[in-house]
This record gives sequence, structure tokens and C-alpha cells, in this order.
Amino acid sequence: MCSFFLGSEICEVSADGSIAIPAFLGEAIASDTAEILIAKHEADACLIGYGRDHLIRLAERNERRRLDGEARGEDARAHYHRMRRSFALTDRMPHDDKRLTLSAAMRHLGKIGRHALFVGTGDSFEIWNPEIAVQCDDEQFRALAAFRLEALGSEGAH
Repeated sequence: MCSFFLGSEICEVSADGSIAIPAFLGEAIASDTAEILIAKHEADACLIGYGRDHLIRLAERNERRRLDGEARGEDARAHYHRMRRSFALTDRMPHDDKRLTLSAAMRHLGKIGRHALFVGTGDSFEIWNPEIAVQCDDEQFRALAAFRLEALGSEGAH
């Protein structure tokens, strides 16, 4: 999956984790049937999604960080913690032409409830609980999340 993920959208999440594919995500994966992987984000209170080809970049980045850590005298366990976060806290996200499914484990890790805010981040995308997103330390992102939540509320009023 070499597409770039650009845009954002709030989607309803059914009890079984089924979600209508956000338009921007659908555009990015339309010509590619490769699997989508979902993981707990390493730094933020959200999930991150990407294609299988992204795993190579993760492994390379983790190796660079391992070497840097060794040079600084970092405990080797930090590397293994990072590897578990990168590869064990990952799940496949099944999808068809119209819907994708977020597993119960990933919904739990991402604190995803009835709604999910999908956000394009270039070669990956994030999935946020919108109530958590409006508390993010990134001011512009908070404004976007608040706008999407407000738009969701006004749709329900009609």
C-alpha cells in the first residue's frame, strides 16, 4: 500500500467493530487489496493504521533506535519493549469495498466507543476516540477534532 492518507472523518462504530470506510481512506485503498494493519500508537492515545509494507520501515526505525540506545547505554529491555509495541500490539483490519472491522482488542487499546475519528497522516492514518482527540496537546488537531464532533452533533439534529 503506497498511497498517502489525506483527510479526516468521524465514523460510527457498530457493536461488532464494523465501520463504513471513510471516503479518504477508501480512496487510498481503492486500488489496493493489501491488508491493513492497526496498532496502538507509540506516543499518542490513539491507534495507527498502515499497509504491510510499513512494517519494514518500523523494523528499520526500531533497529536505528536500538543502536542509538546501546550507544547511550540504554537498558536492552527498552528495545524489546519497543519491538512488542511495534509488532505484538498489532492486528489485521479486515475490509471489503464498503466496510472495515476494528477488532475488540484494538477498540479496547484505542478506547474507541460509538464513534471513531480517522485522521490521515501521510503514509499511515490514525484512529482516535473523538472525545480524547479534543484533549490532544496539538492545538490545531484539537480544533479539527472539535469541528468534526460539532459537525457530527449537527448531523444528528437534522
